[in-house]
Amino acid sequence: MPINVLAQHDFKPKTLDDLAKRFRGKLAVDSDTFDRISREQKAKAFRIATVHKVQLVQKARDLVADALETGTPFSEFRAKLLALFDRQGVAPPALHRLQLAFRQNLLQSYSDARRETLDDPEISSVFRFRRYSTVGNGVPGTNRVRADHAILHGKVFRWNDPFWNTFTPPWDFGCRCTMQALTAGQVRRGRMTVWTLKGGVIVPAATRNAKGKQKGIKLKRNPNFVGSVLDFGTKSLDKDLRELVEELTK
Repeated sequence: MPINVLAQHDFKPKTLDDLAKRFRGKLAVDSDTFDRISREQKAKAFRIATVHKVQLVQKARDLVADALETGTPFSEFRAKLLALFDRQGVAPPALHRLQLAFRQNLLQSYSDARRETLDDPEISSVFRFRRYSTVGNGVPGTNRVRADHAILHGKVFRWNDPFWNTFTPPWDFGCRCTMQALTAGQVRRGRMTVWTLKGGVIVPAATRNAKGKQKGIKLKRNPNFVGSVLDFGTKSLDKDLRELVEELTK
């Protein structure tokens, strides 16, 4: 396929099955265990805050996966989850916790699937840059976009810049940002400044490419947000996590 045609392609996950399969790989843990395990392990785990029965969390995880697979709206998911809690004789979490568990996991699964596609060598060798985009226009407050997200709107980074290991959307609770893949030609023709992350500050990667003087921008991530499983080398953690869950569910 010609590059000019590929440039219009958004590289979205092809099927909902892909998202559901990815999510089903998460291991259900209770809230207390989630608070104790490492950040790397949390990236492979699923919990609902305040829920302490692992078997119940496992069933809730499966309901989220089913919703991913079928495109179920939140209202229908909530009804099924509340019925599950009722059958178990357990008081359900507050509505905002259910909304967070549902939406955040859907957004994260979608983002991981899309990023994995973009990281493929055949894609990244052609689309060597990515542009950060918010649901607003870069003005804080527009569509409820936070200031530290709005300031990234339109910023371009190389596909493998360390920036994406920390700030690939979603990188905080409720984040609705995304990114677009760009070719070197698109960046050049658009006279776009390429940025890079250094020591928690993003700066122009090459001063000669910057439009005027660009100040560095300090970024800080919410330490309570885990984010993408792709940020960690998690394969070696699977065995430890599975053994932990098996012990909890005996």
